[in-house]
Amino acid sequence: MCRAGAAGGGPVRHPSARLALGLLIFVLIAWGVGELWISLAGSTDLEAVRSVARERSPGLTTAAKAITWAGSAVTLAPLALVCCAALVWVGLRREALAVAVSLAGAILIYDVAKLLVARPRPPLKHLQLVHGSSFPSGHAAQAGAFWCSLVLALGAAGAPRLAAGLFAAIALVLVLAVAGSRVYLGVHYPADVVAGVLLGAGWAAFVSRSLRDPEVR
Repeated sequence: MCRAGAAGGGPVRHPSARLALGLLIFVLIAWGVGELWISLAGSTDLEAVRSVARERSPGLTTAAKAITWAGSAVTLAPLALVCCAALVWVGLRREALAVAVSLAGAILIYDVAKLLVARPRPPLKHLQLVHGSSFPSGHAAQAGAFWCSLVLALGAAGAPRLAAGLFAAIALVLVLAVAGSRVYLGVHYPADVVAGVLLGAGWAAFVSRSLRDPEVR
């Protein structure tokens, strides 16, 4: 009877179906929020970016260009492979899958959302070469998804509370630093990076929850 009930619950009960539906929902949320913010924000975001740009200095620029790599796919993709391999090695296959799906899904979400929202980049000097539209920030979304997924994986691995808390604090600072660097470099508005972080971290949490199923192990 339990089996029949599970089968009768529909395909959304299966992790892969939940993840597919979740991807669609996250894209729609990003699209809706992006359109709503652009229609309401006016020049608020632009003034914020210009204010940050006025505080630029050689030292801060060097730091921002270095920090922003912590949210780049060039950095995170190979790092994710190493982390996933390590998690599989210690028997945490579900956590390894969650890290991989979190990063890959975040990339897909922000790529589609960028096409739908099509927000132009800030009209000021960019300190880094960029392509595509502005909302949401891909670096912020990737950083939020990857580092959040690692925090959740560490917790699932049974790490000591102090160590897990320390890593979570470091991850949070790193994600916020990446988000701030994108605004400083002039390639995103503040709303872009806020949306990116929330989308990425929210997606990672959703993936972790969706994969809490014995059949995934």
